[in-house]
Amino acid sequence: MSDAPSTPPPQSASSTAFAAYSGPSLDTIKSVVSLQFQIKDAFLDPNGVPTFVVQSESTKHEFMRLVEQLKPQGLIAAIRATGDALTVKVFQKPHINPSRRSINIGLFLATLVSVMVAGYFLWTGALIGLGSQTLQAQYNAIISPGASPYVEAAVFAAGLLAIIGLHEFGHKTTAVVHKMDATFPYFIPGPPPIGTFGALISLKGPPTNRDQLFDLGLSGPVVGFIVTIAVGTISMLFGPALTATKLTQLNSWNLTCSAQLGVTSCLSNVSFPAQPLILVLLSNLAGAINPNVIYNQQLFFAAQIGALLTFLNIVPAWQLDGGHISRAVFGASGHRIATIVGLGLLLFSGFWTFAILVLVMMTLTRRGFAGVEPLDDVSPVSNSRKILYVVGLAMLVLTFANAPL
Repeated sequence: MSDAPSTPPPQSASSTAFAAYSGPSLDTIKSVVSLQFQIKDAFLDPNGVPTFVVQSESTKHEFMRLVEQLKPQGLIAAIRATGDALTVKVFQKPHINPSRRSINIGLFLATLVSVMVAGYFLWTGALIGLGSQTLQAQYNAIISPGASPYVEAAVFAAGLLAIIGLHEFGHKTTAVVHKMDATFPYFIPGPPPIGTFGALISLKGPPTNRDQLFDLGLSGPVVGFIVTIAVGTISMLFGPALTATKLTQLNSWNLTCSAQLGVTSCLSNVSFPAQPLILVLLSNLAGAINPNVIYNQQLFFAAQIGALLTFLNIVPAWQLDGGHISRAVFGASGHRIATIVGLGLLLFSGFWTFAILVLVMMTLTRRGFAGVEPLDDVSPVSNSRKILYVVGLAMLVLTFANAPL
């Protein structure tokens, strides 16, 4: 499951994957480039692409202004280091078909239905054996007598889709702030017990520089992480009240359940590493604030999935969100090392299937381990973002958990 933003294949400064150049003349483009850079040489490369060797100096803001000046002419630029100088190439911007909002809405409605179905199955225990399903019904009757399974399904859907949806709108908001063209989220319906494979947005062009790439990668996980905390907190503080009668009934139910399933206890504690550390910390805090509450299991499961999504996306591998921020901070060579570490972390935590999926996707793409390449791959990420990288590492630690067996 992944809800990382997708981007077009990154382009190198010598790539001809952009549309064939048929724009203004070399002299015309040179007059625009010269407004921002001191040009040392100007020529058409073997593919007819206007190419400019410019003075090596601080380039971040100058290049951003150049990109804005080229937009009205349907052009886009890329800058790369070539020895002691810098090379700017100007390409024809490829034609991009407008987004079809009806697809986004249709996929969201389909995902809403599939998540509602998953929530219904979770509450009723319809996915487990008959004996366990009976135990689930007995448990539900104790903690929430008379509860509607349809309402409980809606509660699960609201919690989970809030986490996934706001995660993606974190990406979308970043794209809008940085004037990147991006679609609205595409939700992906799936089977129970989760009901979805997440969501993604699609960028219609590469980010301008590493700062934008970093912001794009970090924004979604940060928003999703915050919403996960909110959903988890609500599940722990505002669940059914634990009365003396319910406690007696739960103890009796637990004895029956344990004997039938051959386990020590059917009432498990929230503990690490079976549960993410953030949910363990929230559980301890909620227990100190209001110990007489039974967790809302629908919302708590949604928070578990939210933590899982954050973990899988913030892993510093390939073109996952964590891969984006690692590519922005460490560059291409550091990103390859981070990807190896990230895949090792997935295997260590037991998420073999997801690790294999990432490996397969890397194999199927032309660039393999490579991450998204910004148009300006010369200017380093800002110092403040290097500090914020620690936030990404903190989320990785707080959402880490062993894969369920």
